[in-house]
Amino acid sequence: MAEIVPIEPLCGELLAPVSYVRSDRAKRLRITIRPEPSVTVTVPRRASLDEAKRFVAARQAWIRKHLRQMAEKRRNAQNNPPPDVSKIDLNKAQDELFERLETFSRQHNLPYRRAAFRCQKTKWGSCSSRNNLSLNINIVFLPRHLQDYLLLHELAHVRHKNHSPAFWQELDRLCGGRARALTRELKQHTMHLK
Repeated sequence: MAEIVPIEPLCGELLAPVSYVRSDRAKRLRITIRPEPSVTVTVPRRASLDEAKRFVAARQAWIRKHLRQMAEKRRNAQNNPPPDVSKIDLNKAQDELFERLETFSRQHNLPYRRAAFRCQKTKWGSCSSRNNLSLNINIVFLPRHLQDYLLLHELAHVRHKNHSPAFWQELDRLCGGRARALTRELKQHTMHLK
């Protein structure tokens, strides 16, 4: 059962309200940031409220960074309204992306088992341990160079199943040395279909 502790401003700056929620099931302190913006701190029974507040104070820079990123995404979403989905032939767009994925797979010798588009809320894509690729349908709304980046990102996971330095070296090679820049650019885009 959760118990909500009163909301307080984030260390004197009202960047976002912070609420502390007690949980019988939680094993550790955890911070969740939502786009509204709000910050929720899950507090296990064994932890005190003072301990939870110190935990938040120690993570101010991390919290501010994520609040800034979410604010930037909100601004971008306001400046770039969602596309008119009725004007986009999603099946045609998916077919074109599958063709490019297959071309990249052959070109870079990164064979995958299966690929499918899904309407995912948080991830642009994923690669399973069996090399099945899940691609977010929202990729169709991105500029072509970011579409290609995401296809190459998931194909790089065929070789490296994590985000280790070896993965980033592989992806950087596939993207012509632009992997980090493309990652930053992608963060400016939001998912329209959820």
